[in-house]
Amino acid sequence: MRAETADVLVRAVLPPWAAGAARADDAAGPLFAGERALCAGVGPRRQGEFTTGRWCAHRALARLGVPPVEVGRGARGEPLWPPGVLGSITHCAGFRAAAVCRAHDALGLGIDVERDAPLPARVRARLIHEQEAVRVRLEPAGERLLFSAKEAVYKACSALGGDSCAPPLAHIRIEVAPGGHGPGASGRFTARVPAATGPGGPGRPVFEGRWHHSHGLVVTSCVIVRPDTGVPTARLAHAVGTPGPPQTRSAWDSST
Repeated sequence: MRAETADVLVRAVLPPWAAGAARADDAAGPLFAGERALCAGVGPRRQGEFTTGRWCAHRALARLGVPPVEVGRGARGEPLWPPGVLGSITHCAGFRAAAVCRAHDALGLGIDVERDAPLPARVRARLIHEQEAVRVRLEPAGERLLFSAKEAVYKACSALGGDSCAPPLAHIRIEVAPGGHGPGASGRFTARVPAATGPGGPGRPVFEGRWHHSHGLVVTSCVIVRPDTGVPTARLAHAVGTPGPPQTRSAWDSST
């Protein structure tokens, strides 16, 4: 797969104000000194995932207009983005990608990529609900799409305040809107989190996402936009579980 094609797969699920980058092969670098230290001593497979993931992150940041900067790693293994930036890194066999946006445009951004293959039975039994599975039987990638969407939602929620704000994957309900079929199919989904675990307490937030199916891959994203309520971002980040006014814009509106 050409680099331009890999980038197209990521852009297909991102809002116009976000930036992404992807590769279907492993890059040798370059890495910042701190990044090299993070992957010292790991095996070849993990080395390729980490190095190429950071390569994608650097490229996505450059496309967003951010000067070259190290992307570190937090205590939970999450990438540490420069101030004022949100982002997400993902990888699967033969594909790595990163996406970033400005923090004033969103509260959370998550992306995920999966190979279009049946889910292992134990994963399906633990994470996919029967009602979800029935609704996606006619969609490309079916249950793999559901799994990828849950991963993207989890990453977006984590940006709000760490794992304490991210519900378990089994608690995330995905509803896929009817979309296209065949190669290059794309569509939207909504994600419902019935019980947020953050300090805001129980709530029923609904988030929006997009999916794209092409080249044997399922790519998904979830963007939690900042509602047009005048409420500061920091306050909203601590109230992820609290129901609020409906959003007045979509993450994919070009006017945002």
